[in-house]
Amino acid sequence: MKKDNKTIGITIRFFTNNLPGRVGSKMDSIPFWTCGNVHLEANKTKGIKPTDEMFNYFDDIPRAIKVVLSKGKLVAVADIAYSMRAEKRRKK
Repeated sequence: MKKDNKTIGITIRFFTNNLPGRVGSKMDSIPFWTCGNVHLEANKTKGIKPTDEMFNYFDDIPRAIKVVLSKGKLVAVADIAYSMRAEKRRKK
């Protein structure tokens, strides 16, 4: 039985290079840079290829997410009624 992957995965990765292993007064915190990359995971079922986009600070993450979604030709649908209208169109 073939399993259908009906999800889209996005991973946010932060860099940790050139930083000490632990910081803080108790040396119990692990530091990371505020820059990194957003990774769109591949999905063969949906025909999505993996894509990456760098970001430079926390507030840049939404832009990077929009870029990988755009590169993957993905469109977010927020209207629940959209699926009902699409189903009606398919029946015609």
